[in-house]
Amino acid sequence: MSAFRFVLPDTAIMIRRQCSRTPSMASRIASRSRMNHTFPGIIPASKRQQELVELLGQPEAAGSIVHGRSFLPAYYHPREHNIPVALIHFRSYHVPLLNLFMHFASHAASALAIPISKPIPLPTQRSLWTVPRSPFVHKQAQENFERRTHKRAIKAWDADDEVIDRWVKYMEAHVLAGVGMRVVRWQRAPVSVGTLTMDAVKNKFLLEMEAKTRSSEKVKALGEKIIEQELAAAASASADPTSQTIVQSS
Repeated sequence: MSAFRFVLPDTAIMIRRQCSRTPSMASRIASRSRMNHTFPGIIPASKRQQELVELLGQPEAAGSIVHGRSFLPAYYHPREHNIPVALIHFRSYHVPLLNLFMHFASHAASALAIPISKPIPLPTQRSLWTVPRSPFVHKQAQENFERRTHKRAIKAWDADDEVIDRWVKYMEAHVLAGVGMRVVRWQRAPVSVGTLTMDAVKNKFLLEMEAKTRSSEKVKALGEKIIEQELAAAASASADPTSQTIVQSS
């Protein structure tokens, strides 16, 4: 696979030196670079490289290895069938850390050709605590503390379960400290699932009925056997006169 090479002209090196000396200029150039999604002071070496940079927004280049891709926004694959497969919630107390991991998750999904949505901002959760600043006579002096939990969400469509598993495991293996993640997934049932379920219920019901009939037949056979034994014992007792005399004497 071919990689991209960029050159730094002398003017760009001078700009970087000035940026290191003046933080305000560095912040302005950095903000412009974030808006244009390019490096500050880095210019493609030729027209051919400029064309390759433009190809980063194509599906064919989304899964290839390109050095410096992480500085650019991720490519979002279009949805074909519009079938949701997963919804991932991200939480963090630090907004830059959360945005960084969202950028990482978007690039991972783009490399796996998973159609996802852009990061969806969710309402910020606020937690407030009020504690006494000092006990005893100074207990009326209280202090307030606040914690804000920032939330984001990404929704995925039209992807296989195995691909979603790899995406989630990859993010869990490289999750940033201070970022929480919760995955909600939808499993799709096969075609004619109603018929299959009905057949399974019918088979289970027939097996239970057969087991009950077998048990009732066993009980009936045991009862008939006991009756036969009792009748045989009564017949043998009536045929033997010694037993009758013994019964009368007793």
